[in-house]
Amino acid sequence: MHDRKTRKVFLQKTKIEDLTEKDFFIGAKILIFGKQIEIIDYGDHNTKLKYGTEQRTFAMVFSESFPHIGEILQAISKNDLTIRQLKMLKIDDSYSWVLKNFRSERSELVHFVDSIPSQSFVAMELTGSNSYTRFKQLCGPNTSKEPGSHAHTSLRALYGSGIYCPSSASASHLESQFVFSHNDVRLCLRSSVLLQNSTLCIIKPHAVRNGQTGEVLSQILKKGFIISAMKMFRFERANCEEFLNVYKGVVPEYESMVMQMISGDCLALEITTKFENGPDTQRSFRDFCGPSCPETARLTRPQTLRAQFGQNKILNAIYCTDLEEDIQLELEYIFKFLP
Repeated sequence: MHDRKTRKVFLQKTKIEDLTEKDFFIGAKILIFGKQIEIIDYGDHNTKLKYGTEQRTFAMVFSESFPHIGEILQAISKNDLTIRQLKMLKIDDSYSWVLKNFRSERSELVHFVDSIPSQSFVAMELTGSNSYTRFKQLCGPNTSKEPGSHAHTSLRALYGSGIYCPSSASASHLESQFVFSHNDVRLCLRSSVLLQNSTLCIIKPHAVRNGQTGEVLSQILKKGFIISAMKMFRFERANCEEFLNVYKGVVPEYESMVMQMISGDCLALEITTKFENGPDTQRSFRDFCGPSCPETARLTRPQTLRAQFGQNKILNAIYCTDLEEDIQLELEYIFKFLP
């Protein structure tokens, strides 16, 4: 690698254990020996020819299938599709006219806009070789009357009809840009975060990279918790240091915690329960996460999330809000401040 400012080589050819081919794509931010690097273009023409054809596919999961969101994400991962973007969104009634304008002005978006539910939904962008065709096959027929040899094992057959796949690869690209990149749409499609009777959970980069996201979500839902907001994001170092500042000088592993959190994609969740006040939610979910050290958790509380998915105190799979007074601040920081 070359430093564009100094025009000098700062990294010779070497193997980075935590990185795989899937981590390298335009727009990715990767951590190499403590340095956060953003990939902005292909290094040469041959590299672009080989990797520049990766397809991006749009998908949505509606409320009727959301109880199975964990299983759906597991199926996506097992089919070698990678989630690049994910948000739980809802229509802001104050700006619903924006969607109506798009519907009347852009005929190619009419069907898609009509498909957006009034309730909260999860929007995703998936990548992988021939990803649209593979995801369409994974979803299965829209109805049981449509032909398909694997229809009985499809996502819709197993988890309901609330799984959306665009009508074509070109429509998929357009719809993904519309939801994730269009500035005006951000007015009317807002985060579903409640900021009430809730707490924060972050699935750490190593667990996301290992394909454990779906399993973690399934365990959370089976325990009776409610996931009211979701967001895939990547920490900048400065943001992460600010977010974890309460642990600086207190926890010996602070620097290692920061390095892990900025090493890849995180998935943030707002966790709610049926309890009437926030502290109960925060305490009960923190209890379900288990001790910060997974080795201790496996000995004393093997059913907790860190016992099941953690490796060591740094790679412990789950971050959760530790202090009741930090709940509002942390949720707002992740779901409102960070892009």
